[in-house]
This record gives sequence, structure tokens and C-alpha cells, in this order.
Amino acid sequence: MPRWRTALTGRPSVSVAMATYNGEQYLPEMLESLAAQTRLPDELVIRDDASEDGTVGILNAFARRVPFRVEVIAGGPRLGYAQNFVAASRACSGRVIFFADQDDSWRPPKLATVSQQVRRPGVPRAYFHDFALAEEDGAVEASYYELLAQRGLPPAVSIKGCSMAVTRGFVDLWGWPAPEAPLSHDFWVALLSTAFGQRRNLSEPLIDHRLHGANASGWIPDDSSRAFTAPGDGSGPVRLLVDLVLKGPRVGARTRAFLDVLDERGGGVDPVAAQRLRRLLRVNRRRHRDDGGD
Repeated sequence: MPRWRTALTGRPSVSVAMATYNGEQYLPEMLESLAAQTRLPDELVIRDDASEDGTVGILNAFARRVPFRVEVIAGGPRLGYAQNFVAASRACSGRVIFFADQDDSWRPPKLATVSQQVRRPGVPRAYFHDFALAEEDGAVEASYYELLAQRGLPPAVSIKGCSMAVTRGFVDLWGWPAPEAPLSHDFWVALLSTAFGQRRNLSEPLIDHRLHGANASGWIPDDSSRAFTAPGDGSGPVRLLVDLVLKGPRVGARTRAFLDVLDERGGGVDPVAAQRLRRLLRVNRRRHRDDGGD
């Protein structure tokens, strides 16, 4: 989209980054929900991760008939879920970037509702919203935030990329996980934005997030997801995020990726917040190693 149009309309240009892989079953519904937005995106950038079904054909047909720019990046090497999203995001030019899964359905006001909250696109911000959980057949079941509350968890532990958007300022500040880092784009955004006070939560459910057997990530946290925290122990959102997600055989590599970005940029943003997160990460890593982890 031309830069002059952004200035004349007084609204930030909006990009949607989508990652696809063998998504032909639900992809048409997701694309139609994008075309039905009350505020259309200025561009849709899709990177396909070497699909073997009809995904790319569906994308190209959609691109030919919608009034906004669609870039389909296909034919490249297989990157995997996390870096596929990073690659699509890097190709976006908008001042606000939304992340789209291939198998959801967005409610018509999603882009308008979130983009209206963006007052200064150059300021580092990440915006999160509630969403409905849907069965494989599309039947809506519940509000995700309500489900978290029933499990004694705050909205801040929501890390679904399909429910977030970031400003260009956030991307310029924090960048993306390196290719060798075993981290997803959504947890990267969630932890850094929460730790540095750059996160904004909207309580309105704005998409129907479909759960099915082929989800790249269908994880929903509960008490069994905790390692070193417990209900009612006073753990704040940052500690909860670290405890719920940073574990397993690659906890060391995941921790190192965050420590590196904190050393490089965190002190210049907020030295106190950087030191607090650094301490949490190191304690968490040490405890997992003491328990026999990586």
C-alpha cells in the first residue's frame, strides 16, 4: 500500500501475516473471513511451507479477486511452524502486523477493533484479544479468557498468535527469534511485551479459533502445565509465562535466546524490567536442570 494513503486516512497501515501448510480443508473459510472484515487489511502476506495439497492454488485464486494486496510466497524450503511465521512477518510492510492461522475464522470487526487501539504505531506495543474456542466442525464452545479464569489463570498467559498484533515499533525494537532458536513468534511477543509493560489486552472475542487434530499448537494451560508455581502463590504474569512455557529438553536454548536479546536491547528499554526477567529466566533454567532437564 502506498505510504501517502496511510497519511491521508490518518490510520496505520495494516498487514496480515499468514503461515500455511497443507491447509486446504479450512483455509477457504479463513480467507473469506479476511475478505469480510469491516476494515480490510492493506496487505496480506502468506508464506506457504511446502504444502503438498491444494493450498497454494486456493491462495492464488483468492489473491486475484480481493481488493487488497496479497503476496503469496511459495516454493521455498520447509521452515517449520515458527520460522514460517517469522518469514511471513519479515515480508510485511505495514505499521501494524496481525498474525493469521490458516484454520480459524475472524469475526468482521477484528481488524477495525484492534487497529483503532493503536494510537502511535511507532511505539512498541503488542495487542491481544479474547477469542472463542471452536470444535472441528466450527461449533463455538467458549471464551478463552473465561476458560483461563476457570483454571485460575489470567489473560496474560494467553500466547496464541492468532489473537495478537504488533506495531512496527515493537518489531524494530525486539526483532524475531533467530532461525536456530527453538522459539515461536507468539511466545516471543507475549513474554517480552508482558515483561516490559508493552502489552495491551482487549476483552472482546474477535475470532473463532478452531481446535482440531492437525493444529500446530492446540495447547491450553491448566494446573498440570505448571512446574514451579501453584494457584494462589502470588506469581505474576511474567513468572507464570516462564513457568508454563519454558521447560522441556530445549529449555537451555530457549532461555539463551531471551537472555541474548535482553543483553543486547533490554537494558536500553528498562534496566529494572530486564534484570527482573533475566533473573527469572536463569532461576527457571537452573531448576529444570536440577530436575534433570536440559
